[in-house]
Amino acid sequence: MNSSSMLRALGARTAAGAAIAAVAASVLALPATAAPATVLADGAPLIDTVQPDGSFTATVDAPAGSTVKFKLDGTYLGQDKTAPYSWPVTTRAGTHKLNARWETPAGRQETTVSFSVAAAAQPVKPAAPEPGPKPAAPKPAPKPAVPKPAPKPAVPAPKPVPKPAPAAPAGVVQVSTAAALKSALASARPGQVIELRDGRYIGAFTASASGTAAAPITLRGSRNAVLSTGSTASGYGLHVTGSNWRITGISVASSAKGIVLDGSRNTVISGVDVGTIGAEAVHFRSGSSDGAILDSFIHDTGLKQPEYGEGVYLGSAKSNWTAGSPDRSDRITVRGNRITNTSAEGVDIKEGTTGGVIAGNVFTNAGMSGANYADSWIDVKGNGYRIEGNSGLGTKLDAFQVHSVLAGWGTGNVFTGNTVQGGVPGYEVWVQSASLNTTITCASSGAARGLSNIPCR
Repeated sequence: MNSSSMLRALGARTAAGAAIAAVAASVLALPATAAPATVLADGAPLIDTVQPDGSFTATVDAPAGSTVKFKLDGTYLGQDKTAPYSWPVTTRAGTHKLNARWETPAGRQETTVSFSVAAAAQPVKPAAPEPGPKPAAPKPAPKPAVPKPAPKPAVPAPKPVPKPAPAAPAGVVQVSTAAALKSALASARPGQVIELRDGRYIGAFTASASGTAAAPITLRGSRNAVLSTGSTASGYGLHVTGSNWRITGISVASSAKGIVLDGSRNTVISGVDVGTIGAEAVHFRSGSSDGAILDSFIHDTGLKQPEYGEGVYLGSAKSNWTAGSPDRSDRITVRGNRITNTSAEGVDIKEGTTGGVIAGNVFTNAGMSGANYADSWIDVKGNGYRIEGNSGLGTKLDAFQVHSVLAGWGTGNVFTGNTVQGGVPGYEVWVQSASLNTTITCASSGAARGLSNIPCR
């Protein structure tokens, strides 16, 4: 999130403060600049170097008494409170940016350096001697020695066969156990409705089948039908890898991640309750495009990993892109949701995504932890988003933030008709640079610092 506390500390509302604010406005129109500090890699300057190996220890000569936070390519690594301030870095071949940020009595300071890792660093990963000893001879021997289990799987095989037989009306399949739900998800077909009876469903549930645009697959139930892995430390409450799903009414709780969509297109989630989650609640990623999360209650995230406790997460950070290609989880709509008590942002929009709508949501205490710079309701790093008619109260710094962590991203976003009801100590809309072509509709604001650090239109 890269916000600049040094500039935000300017200006009580006095005549002198007004003069300082004028200077701050002109500075904020430029991209944030790094504080003069040296970043070392294993004791040698890191800036503009080619590292022969993807693993080294980064050290920053920040003043004593600082808390230094490290980010690699926009992804939070960790923090060090004891000088000399250092953090282990492990990455792959290619060009990278390392950012270090710290707080001092004078305000927030940061520095960013570019470096690259030689291509030869990648082959370190294939350490394959261990798989050899694992398939030891004793294990394969008992497996063929039990030919009887082979007919057992053949017995359940006929059961799914009669179900597809009535192919005309897909019908409604009612389930009341975790085993029945797994079976229904595995055999789902276009137009079918899977209806959950009230109860707690413990397990790992994957919706891998695909419906069609004309005949989506529906998974529905009441808020008393709860999917869970049984622990906020492991697993996905619901993993959607198929396309054209309609998921409505149910609850997802007590899981490491709530609902995760990978490569799922045209999937709509509505009226659900996702809460008591170890990390993020709802994540559209790996090209999950043209979907929506609507009229839902998202709450109490980041219980195990506060820095990853987003309410709704769109796309992936550059460091997690496949083969350097953007995660095009584009045109996602986030509308009419209540997003409450999220340790990280209420909505985090990653670089590489385009053209979504975030509208009519109500935020309460979203982005409160400050971990991994989580200090706003919505953080926008994608392009061409419309953020409209949202409201709320309570966050660590700003209601909305716009960042450009990669050239060409974080541009052309529009903010209009949003309302801050209180509890926002920074700006309503903070923008990293006026050059990002951000449109902010002029209006009064309940944020402590005012509407924005750049001019409204």
